Amino acid sequence: MEVNGEFGAAGESARNVNYRAKVQAKGTEAEIRSLMEYTDTVAEIQNTLRAGIPVKLTHMEVVNT
Repeated sequence: MEVNGEFGAAGESARNVNYRAKVQAKGTEAEIRSLMEYTDTVAEIQNTLRAGIPVKLTHMEVVNT
C-alpha cells in the first residue's frame, strides 16, 4: 500500500489523497481486482477519510501466485 496526499497548514485537512495497492493472491486477475474494488468501498479507514475528503484508488497491481 502506498498513500499520497497534499497537506497545508497545521490543522487543515489533507487534499488529493490517493493510494496504490498491490495484492499477491491465488485467483484470476479479474477475481482479485474485483475483491480489491469491493474492499475499497467497505474499508473503514478509506470511508472515514472520505467523510471529509475524496480518496481515490488510482492503481491496482495483481501478482498471481
